[in-house]
Amino acid sequence: MTTIYEFAVVEGQEWVLPVDDSYYEFFFSLDGAPLGRWEPPVMQRVSEGAPVYSDFPWLGEHAPLLRKPAVDALQASLGPYGELVPLRGEKVWLFNVTNMIDALDRERSEIVYFDDGDILAIERYAFHADKIGTAEVFKLPMRASPVFVNDVFVDRVRDAGLRMVSFRPRWISD
Repeated sequence: MTTIYEFAVVEGQEWVLPVDDSYYEFFFSLDGAPLGRWEPPVMQRVSEGAPVYSDFPWLGEHAPLLRKPAVDALQASLGPYGELVPLRGEKVWLFNVTNMIDALDRERSEIVYFDDGDILAIERYAFHADKIGTAEVFKLPMRASPVFVNDVFVDRVRDAGLRMVSFRPRWISD
């Protein structure tokens, strides 16, 4: 039995956001392609109140950010699933997931569609386990897909003692 998770924000967790708002669309549109020659945005820590340090500061479930302790602990295991790209300003790395797997089981998921048939939201995920296989990290081939991880990856994060990172279970295989 395998559990598939997505990253979740923790109350009080620090946020790191692009200084230039136009980059939000860029982060939403990450589609599995390597970034290649790309000018990374300047990022800044949001400082409302007293945010708690995180080895995975929050930008969103679709674009995980890592601080140096997380990069050092996970770089080797992340390699097959994407690329770590240093950003400017706040010292963080974007993990650009290039492992796209069309594993969504549309019949067993609860999906809200636009009138044109595109997916608006997925309220309950179901996956085809055989398509995921042993992949520890993946995204679905759709705009703004969350980054999904399996229980092996979650255990790696916990075993490394990384701070203020949380995962929400989204599906458990039969």
